[in-house]
Amino acid sequence: MKKLLCVGGCFVLAAAAQAGVRAQLRQGGQFYQKQKYGSALNSYNAILKKYPQDARALFNAGDAYYRLNEYTQAQAAYQKAAKTDNPYRQDALYNLGNAYYRAGDKAQAIESYKAAVRANPQDKEAVHNLQLVWQEKQQDKDQQNHNQNQDNSSDNQDPQDGQNQGQAPQSAPPQPDDAGRMDRADAERVLSMAKENEYKRAPGNTAPPAQTVEKDW
Repeated sequence: MKKLLCVGGCFVLAAAAQAGVRAQLRQGGQFYQKQKYGSALNSYNAILKKYPQDARALFNAGDAYYRLNEYTQAQAAYQKAAKTDNPYRQDALYNLGNAYYRAGDKAQAIESYKAAVRANPQDKEAVHNLQLVWQEKQQDKDQQNHNQNQDNSSDNQDPQDGQNQGQAPQSAPPQPDDAGRMDRADAERVLSMAKENEYKRAPGNTAPPAQTVEKDW
């Protein structure tokens, strides 16, 4: 009998604790909706002090950090929320990509979006952002190669050759970037996988990468 009473008492305590967590989550959500992100973060961090692995609080804390432009802290919260198999994992991976992008790390943003697509190939926003950021990264690489070729052309020009003055000498084509090709092939495999799962891009959804779609809980 005593053992049964103990189990029942522990159950009541656990239920009360969960009720307290839900109340703090609601409070944080109310602050968040009012754009009081610092106050919302305080509510979520109060939960995390007692329950450091609570996926709901980690995910919401990541959102609050993100809105406060504290992207490094947002990344840490999203990474923890995505570590275990929970209902918030895929969204955490997606928002992790957004946080990396806002911090200027396009390579890690791409990896996070790819992980989000693998977790849910039908996530239109994840595929959309993956395409946009990957294309932007390729454009950056092309511009970098173009600038490097221009610098090489200037260095190779012979000022004493009157026939060549004012003309850019022919330069060797840029060497193929094996790492870039592997990254491109990997991204294309992920996009192909999404298409095989009947992904359809939302019509008219042509926002630039600076306006990547964001998910809030």
